[in-house]
Amino acid sequence: MPPPDDGLAGAPRSDGLIDRYEQIAQASLEMLAAARHGDWDSVALLEAACRGLISELQVQAASLRLGAGEQRRRLVLLRSILADDAEIRDRSEPWLRVVEKLLHAPAARPRRTRTD
Repeated sequence: MPPPDDGLAGAPRSDGLIDRYEQIAQASLEMLAAARHGDWDSVALLEAACRGLISELQVQAASLRLGAGEQRRRLVLLRSILADDAEIRDRSEPWLRVVEKLLHAPAARPRRTRTD
């Protein structure tokens, strides 16, 4: 029995594309580990490397297509990368939590002063 048609018949496919997503996910995980240790120099270096991988991915993705299984794997990787990114941002910008608490805190009532 032939495999189901994924709508990509004739389109170039490459395992290299999913490999690039895997590399980006690994770099993201390493960035998160560095952020958890407060090693912001390493985070910056890994971020630069990740930007390079993303640029390469964009070039590859313009001409290659993923099959159905690869698309599912891609989504898993993207969700992982986004979760890592959210935690890195949370750790790199702790002042945002303070501002958020201030914005959600009940407004203080103005003090009344006596003018007797």
